[in-house]
Amino acid sequence: MAGKHTLLLLRHAQAAEYAGGVRDHERPLTDRGIEQATEVGNAIRAEGVSIDQVLCSSATRTRQTWSALGLDSKIEFSDEIYSAGSDTLLESARLLDEEVVTAMIIGHGPALPRLAVELAGPGSDQRSLDVINSRYPTATLAAYEVDVPWADLQVGRLLWLRLGRH
Repeated sequence: MAGKHTLLLLRHAQAAEYAGGVRDHERPLTDRGIEQATEVGNAIRAEGVSIDQVLCSSATRTRQTWSALGLDSKIEFSDEIYSAGSDTLLESARLLDEEVVTAMIIGHGPALPRLAVELAGPGSDQRSLDVINSRYPTATLAAYEVDVPWADLQVGRLLWLRLGRH
């Protein structure tokens, strides 16, 4: 039996600029990025959201975003999410166990913002949809309600958006 699920899409917090000798995968968060991720974690707790499963890119900046959120959830780090397109991110969500009620994906642009737009189906919050159609900055979090089994996920209802603050 499939009940309602919630899918949270979080773009990693602000990372250091590219620097010589540092691979993209290894770029760390800035001090501001750590603050952003801490604020997102506080907002998730304030909303009373309990996350059952997190799918997170293996990159340093996404791992540090996860750590700064300060949440206690089952997490899986994945090289595939680091290099994923929106289709691969969607497939990752479709592979979630049906027992997972609330899941979060922590990823990167442009794939995660593209998925955020593609997932927003009928009944989505129009103001939030207008925003993500034009921008999805770092530390932005979008929440979707999903009324089908994870394996059948095509679209959801964009319920709310927390825009990353810079």
